[in-house]
Amino acid sequence: MNFLLTIFLGFTLTCFFPETASDAEVSQTVQTSLRKGNAGQLATQFDKTIELVIDTEKVDFSSVDATHAELILRTFFRRYPPHGFEFVYRGSSNRLRYSTGTYATEGNAFSVYVLMRQNANRQYVINALHFRKE
Repeated sequence: MNFLLTIFLGFTLTCFFPETASDAEVSQTVQTSLRKGNAGQLATQFDKTIELVIDTEKVDFSSVDATHAELILRTFFRRYPPHGFEFVYRGSSNRLRYSTGTYATEGNAFSVYVLMRQNANRQYVINALHFRKE
């Protein structure tokens, strides 16, 4: 009887609360995307609008559509092709995940700040992305 109850509860929870992208999966996608300079892959993790700051490009949007942000990042990655990316710090609070890292390119390095929030579907999405030249 307990076995059947366990199966029923597991099925019910799976139907009503499907598995969502964890913050670890999103962080891994962010890290891989930044290492490769892949704006398209990175944009799959964006919320509908994000805060985007790239100081070398004089980009400072408090709210930009995800599609537009992807185009801006494509230009940035062409201008500053990646030589590597590493997270330096990761933290969290209620429904928020934030990370800082270093984006290395030939002759330049950028501090990168990533803020992820849990949306209504309980998925972590990127709400803010900042690149500041070191």
